[in-house]
Amino acid sequence: MNPAIGLRPVVNEDDEFLYNLYKLSRVEEFSVVPLTEEQFDAIMRMQYSARKGSYDAQFPDSEHSIITMDGVDAGQIWVDRGKDEHRLIDISISDAFQNKGLGTALLKNLIVQAQQAGATLRCAVATNNPGSLRFHERLGFAITSQDDMYYQMEYRG
Repeated sequence: MNPAIGLRPVVNEDDEFLYNLYKLSRVEEFSVVPLTEEQFDAIMRMQYSARKGSYDAQFPDSEHSIITMDGVDAGQIWVDRGKDEHRLIDISISDAFQNKGLGTALLKNLIVQAQQAGATLRCAVATNNPGSLRFHERLGFAITSQDDMYYQMEYRG
């Protein structure tokens, strides 16, 4: 990985950063709904808490890390490394750090790690996120199935 890119384990003090990162990723989706800032914040806090609890329950041995660039918190990545499957549970990068190669470097690193472990690398991409779908396809991921909410994808090189 690029020496400017780092990962560190998430700690309790990161919760507000992670919440704001989550909230910012949902602004466009909720822009068509007439909500006050307080209403939007309440909904986002509930959804953030539910998502966090769900990931913790589904992937108890997963690694949740803060992505740093030049020592500054830039995003988060959540990965579960099983024997046969490595799963990118979630990745998000702050707007200020997007299009700087962070996501590409991190995903390429995950691809190499999965290959070295003899595991398949999988992820899910929201159907309402065409930019993320293009990004994953560009790196060699293919859709294996889909429902109304998500494309299930795996790395095929």
